[in-house]
Amino acid sequence: MELKASEIQKQRIKEIETRANELVDSSIIMFVTSINEKGYPRTCCVNKLHSKGFRDIYFVTSKRSEKQGKAKHFETNTKSSICFRHEGDSLTMVGDVELIINKTEMQVLWNENDKAFFPKGIDDPKIRFFHFHTLEATFWINQKFRTVKYGKSTIT
Repeated sequence: MELKASEIQKQRIKEIETRANELVDSSIIMFVTSINEKGYPRTCCVNKLHSKGFRDIYFVTSKRSEKQGKAKHFETNTKSSICFRHEGDSLTMVGDVELIINKTEMQVLWNENDKAFFPKGIDDPKIRFFHFHTLEATFWINQKFRTVKYGKSTIT
């Protein structure tokens, strides 16, 4: 039985998504872009705290400034981009970030290594946990390029 072209495309996307999940799962460092107060993109290197594949990624940052920085940017504009790279593969996603305020979820995400930045742990007034939701992903995996759009964000 011969597969239809649409079934072949779905299979190829599933394969590339599986590899992208492996890429994210094996990565610690990622690049996060926020939109600054003047409307320009600002990219920073941060540690990934946790992920559920490439569609849901969690990270922490500090709100040290009331005027600038990732946390302040995300308060006014939830649009973001995250990028991973390993060897010849890369993954760039666009989506929205959501501030996590649930203490139980924050405790699950907490990393003791962050105590140097946040001495009071999850109760530190400057700590901000974020959840990135992928809306579109551009894959360069195994020398194959593809962009896939996903469902709309639930973030308002």
